Amino acid sequence: MRLTGFLPPIAVAAGLASAPLAAPQSAQIPAPPQSKPVLITGVTLEGLAGAVEPVKGGHILFEAGRIVSVGAGKPDMAAVNASRKAAGAPAIDAAACEAIDGTGMRVLPGYISMATALGLVETLQVKATDDRAETGQFHPETRASIAINPDSDLIPVARMGGVLGAVVFPEGGLMCGQASLIRLDGWNVDDLALLPDAGLVIRWPATEPAPRWATSRDPDRQEEERTKALQSINAFVEQAKAYVAARDADPTIAPDIRFERMRTAMRGETPVFIEASSAGQIESAVLWATKLGMRPVIVGGQGAAEVADLLRSRDVPVVVTGVMRLPRFDHEAYDAPYTLPARLAALGIRVAIATGDEPSNDRNLAQHAAMAVAYGMPRDLAVAAITREPARIVGLGSGDGALGTLAPGARASVILVEGDPLDLRSTVRRAWIDGRAIELESRQTRLRDKYTEKFRQRDATAR
Repeated sequence: MRLTGFLPPIAVAAGLASAPLAAPQSAQIPAPPQSKPVLITGVTLEGLAGAVEPVKGGHILFEAGRIVSVGAGKPDMAAVNASRKAAGAPAIDAAACEAIDGTGMRVLPGYISMATALGLVETLQVKATDDRAETGQFHPETRASIAINPDSDLIPVARMGGVLGAVVFPEGGLMCGQASLIRLDGWNVDDLALLPDAGLVIRWPATEPAPRWATSRDPDRQEEERTKALQSINAFVEQAKAYVAARDADPTIAPDIRFERMRTAMRGETPVFIEASSAGQIESAVLWATKLGMRPVIVGGQGAAEVADLLRSRDVPVVVTGVMRLPRFDHEAYDAPYTLPARLAALGIRVAIATGDEPSNDRNLAQHAAMAVAYGMPRDLAVAAITREPARIVGLGSGDGALGTLAPGARASVILVEGDPLDLRSTVRRAWIDGRAIELESRQTRLRDKYTEKFRQRDATAR
């Protein structure tokens, strides 16, 4: 991962210039700004702010990248324009809108993929395309967004699955760096990045010994390593606190980019994403973070139900990293991963759902939510788990410019789906990011079309 704070500009430019040669590059041209209002009518709305059930026969009107009106029936244009006049915005002429008949289709907020490496790696077996991890144990200054490839071929693939945003995690070490919230369309990393510093990522040490088959290290050695790792984390945070206090008192002290990037997390202004799976890991991580005044978010969470009281009392969300997977332990029920989101939601814990997979499979995010619904999670919570809740975790879940919700003033990052969006057979027909119409094409669809044409030509010749 490239660190602009430590590399000379020429080296950074050389590294970025070499990136297109190392990996396949999408040739798609980013969408231009929205040129006229878009009005979709007769559509079923899911993810509508304040609604639990889908709203049938509804509408959504968006202009200049923001939702202007959304709800049941048709928009009241007189009321819409009166509100716009009061705000000093120009009136909208319904006749000048791009009108879309959404009968039989659904509009949802674009999905947000959590805890992903989308844009940081193209081909896992090709090292030159892998920019996920920095060396060393502590690099909180690292931003995921600076290393994202905006021309990744995997971004159009994810968009075709309805994924329009992502919270990208850096990897490597104990304190991995800053996660970045991105939108999946833009010319460069600055276009993509909505929140370059969306939260600090920490990998929490294991609290229980690994089973014999999983490691060659004996339990005592594992305990030594765990203790050393925890001491290292605490020592680093103490250094950061001392630095912040000293520099607040004396701004002439030379800045340290590592500790500067930790300021908002230590103040609880941005979340701390703590990767933890077992109940012991989760409990110790939450107690540690909240004692320091941080705002923890558990990523993984397989043992979260066992410490539900702690999570609920401290309003700690859980990002479930993969619903369609095997159980973690032999003694678990076969469907433990499938039921985990439902069990956590029933216990009053806020849940977001991630794929927990390589970024080429971010396109399957809605299928993970569908599996959670099939195994007991209320549908509205499952939809929220891949839309509103990820946005809420990073602080963009409500208000003007909100993401992951259908509400006036929210970003017009929405998808139009033919069929049930939680059905594998459904298709995303249209997508908009901040009102910009997104081209739903990918390397996969181009290959499909290529070989469809091959067989068409062959059959024509045979006749």
